[in-house]
Amino acid sequence: MLIKKAGRALTIALAISLSATFSLFAQGVSNQEYSGLDKYLTQGRQENASFVGVRAAEFLTIPVGARGIAMGNSYTAIADDISATWWNPAGLGFLRQREVMVTVVDYTLDLTYSYVAAAAPIGDGNLVLGGFFGYLNVPELEITTVTQPEGTGNFYRAYDFQMGGSMAYNFSDRFIGGINLKYVHQDVWNNLSADAFAIDAGAMYHAELMDREIKFSFMIQNLGTNMTMDGSNLRKSVGPEDSGGSFPDGYSDYTKDPYSTSKKGNRILKIETHTYRLPTTVKIALGYNAFTSEKANLLVSGELARPNYIPISYSVGAEFNYNFNHAQSAALRIGWLVQSDEYTNKVDQFSYDYYGDDPTLRGLSLGGGLQRNFLGKVVRFDYAYRNKGRLSADNFFTISFGF
Repeated sequence: MLIKKAGRALTIALAISLSATFSLFAQGVSNQEYSGLDKYLTQGRQENASFVGVRAAEFLTIPVGARGIAMGNSYTAIADDISATWWNPAGLGFLRQREVMVTVVDYTLDLTYSYVAAAAPIGDGNLVLGGFFGYLNVPELEITTVTQPEGTGNFYRAYDFQMGGSMAYNFSDRFIGGINLKYVHQDVWNNLSADAFAIDAGAMYHAELMDREIKFSFMIQNLGTNMTMDGSNLRKSVGPEDSGGSFPDGYSDYTKDPYSTSKKGNRILKIETHTYRLPTTVKIALGYNAFTSEKANLLVSGELARPNYIPISYSVGAEFNYNFNHAQSAALRIGWLVQSDEYTNKVDQFSYDYYGDDPTLRGLSLGGGLQRNFLGKVVRFDYAYRNKGRLSADNFFTISFGF
């Protein structure tokens, strides 16, 4: 009975998510403004340049699970392991045993992102429940200002985290739906913080084409409430206003004197910040087993992603998996993520040379993995490298267990 109720709840959630998915795609690309400020949409922005940095909690866009990253982020349609908690919760419906995962991301600018997840089939296996926690650690940074660009001598720290639960339900032997419910928190500069609640929802349909499996999927990530920073650092003590009048001495009736004012004490002023949206993304993806034999398998995938902060991106990926025996296997992966939000000329429109690495290979990713089965249990280790052009490359490490 509980599983049936969960299935009905997930059906309603998926229907709402699907409606939001197609409405976001229907907005079109050329007319979409990517600002999170809403009041200042296009000032100073070159055509087709992104608005990265104006969304709250952009750490939510950091992918986890080295397998999917090595395939160029083209993993929404083929996620079938515990990393599906990030890529597409519907993929958890393929789990046949309990799984746990730990991912550590060596990110740009010495940031470190850690992510743990666990999930388990319930009852007859049609329902899968899980949970996850992700934490972004920002190292201590020196505060700079316009007048002191080299630093003020003062430092600050920051951190972000998300936590939540996952649910996937097999509606049939062909169709799976999944959803994440999560709490998001950001904290910076001695407890200046904001909170939000969000959902991820996805669906996956799998069938056969030429006797090989094909999967189609849609997904919406980080659909939720806006974030507004608040905290003690936004509250200031303000003295009495200087109105030019005379203050009462307590001995005369100052209420009849039009030039007198009552004496005021200090007041507490609250500074308001902008309200920022979450980095919502809608994805449509396709995966196909291009070749299958007793020992080897070649999996290819393609994906179209439509974020609300950059133009549409495209990704493709491939995985070649080889089984040495019934207990050991290895995989090689490669992928490419194409984003159209960065200029790739060697000289920009102002005739200034770009600094840093040539962005020619921006979006290229590759990696591999090892899997060992023993006594009905599975251990997997995966690695991925991702090139980000002028920014430093990322290294991803993932260990997962099935039992």
